[in-house]
Amino acid sequence: MKTLVVSLFALLASVFILLVGHGVQLTVLPLIAQDLGWSTSEIGYTGSAYFLGFIIGCLTIPRLVANVGHIRVFGVLTSSATAALLTAGLFQELTIWLVVRTLTGWSIAGLYMVIESWLNERTNSENRGLVLSVYTVLTLVSISIGQLAVGTGLNYTELLIVGAVLLTLGSIPVSVTRSTAPAPLPVGGFQLKRVYAASHVAVVGAFVGGLATSSYWVLGPVVATTVLQEGGSIGIFLASAVLGGMLLQLPAGRLSDRIDRRLVLSILSFTGAFACAIALLPFNNTAVLYLAMFLLGGTTFPLYSISLAHANDNTSLSLIEVGSVILLVHSAGAVVGPIVTSSIMMFLPMGMFLFSGAILVVFGCWSLWRSWTHDIDRGHFEPFPDAPKTSLEVLEVIDQENEEEPPDLKNPEQNSSV
Repeated sequence: MKTLVVSLFALLASVFILLVGHGVQLTVLPLIAQDLGWSTSEIGYTGSAYFLGFIIGCLTIPRLVANVGHIRVFGVLTSSATAALLTAGLFQELTIWLVVRTLTGWSIAGLYMVIESWLNERTNSENRGLVLSVYTVLTLVSISIGQLAVGTGLNYTELLIVGAVLLTLGSIPVSVTRSTAPAPLPVGGFQLKRVYAASHVAVVGAFVGGLATSSYWVLGPVVATTVLQEGGSIGIFLASAVLGGMLLQLPAGRLSDRIDRRLVLSILSFTGAFACAIALLPFNNTAVLYLAMFLLGGTTFPLYSISLAHANDNTSLSLIEVGSVILLVHSAGAVVGPIVTSSIMMFLPMGMFLFSGAILVVFGCWSLWRSWTHDIDRGHFEPFPDAPKTSLEVLEVIDQENEEEPPDLKNPEQNSSV
């Protein structure tokens, strides 16, 4: 175990520093845009540009790594992420922000993929599950710390500089590691039709999860300034959702191992809609708002992982093939979510909760109906993957763990979608 800790220290240190900086930029950029007098629609477009860049990164980074190697790509990505953040601070034009936010999404997707490559390389069947759990918690804790930086008393320009510094410093541990370069990044086939045919609920659930969580990531800071005044309260408001996602994802996943995952998706959706209803009530109780955000994060964050598990239960495709569909559909939802939410917020300042609550109710009812009318036998069942929605590479880590376990007999693939 000591050898494992030493070998992973540089990787996990980079994850921590990079994602604290990422958490800072996720929070401060919408606030800067709001101070510039931009409309919520314009702020929503910049958030959508980030998730579009993330999709492009998932599709292009593996080939770039194959051409020039992990270390060089890692240096390029940290430099581009830092340059993009500082450029956003220099210019006030929407078109420039759309470009730099797309570049940021591309860079962050690639950084996740490169780090997770090393994570896969340094683990084995005996410790891979533990390492994945640590990595999952570390990603969420790091982003939360970055969000809480809003309450430190620094102004937005100073916070932007801090975020850029952290993104740069985060490259150092990996850049000086003496570990050998890992195997090439996986390039999964995009089998949308086959995955959707195997499980309608999984694909729609991933899309709905993207719609809901992206609305929080992009417009949560704007909503927070509407209902809260102090910077520290704004940071806690935002971090409450991440804390909820961190604490409730594993229990929700384990429950889905025992009962129909579609039923769990329904329960999560209805609970998330209830949290949105609480936030929309006319009161000024800060603690209740924190609770609403905790429940919203705790119920929407697991939608991705449980949808992935449900799709994987019902098809003979590899986890990478299934995961590429679920991740990219989720990211597509994340592109659409801020655009729709920001349009609603032009008329209703708390429209984020109205939009999220509405789509969660609709999806919860539909998923419940599917569980009543379509039977499943989970012929390709695998336990819930407790992993963050970072990149395709983390799915490769899970896939390696599953391949090293004794195989179970699997039934033929289902003829009817679930």
